Amino acid sequence: MTQDMKAGKGSIESRPYFELIGLHADTGVPAGHSLLRLNSRSDLQNSRGSMHGGVIASMLDAAVNVAVHSLLQNGEGVATLSLTINYLLPGNGPLIAKGNVVRFGRTVSSAEAKVEDSSGRAVAHAIATVRVIIPRS
Repeated sequence: MTQDMKAGKGSIESRPYFELIGLHADTGVPAGHSLLRLNSRSDLQNSRGSMHGGVIASMLDAAVNVAVHSLLQNGEGVATLSLTINYLLPGNGPLIAKGNVVRFGRTVSSAEAKVEDSSGRAVAHAIATVRVIIPRS
């Protein structure tokens, strides 16, 4: 992760929404990759007792953004332009999201992510286009 993320700026935990759902990012992940964890809670589940699809989408979105963010210079940010998700299985129990950058560009990057359950089965997969936000001087 970047120095900003290590310092808490730009980290998953510093985002109120991600704090609300309990999403946590592992540190020490190589640049261009991400590893996020989320424990199941009843208030995050759908009517069938599985993790709500919107929560899984949030995990995928966060995973691609953290992966791209890890390659940025200080002060730069990211915004998702598109996110295409394939849901494969119900998400039960603790979930892990893994993201990686497919192509890094100075203004637009491509990344992918997957969410797995605790036994390593793929719950969902996503591809994303992410805009790199360069601060104006």
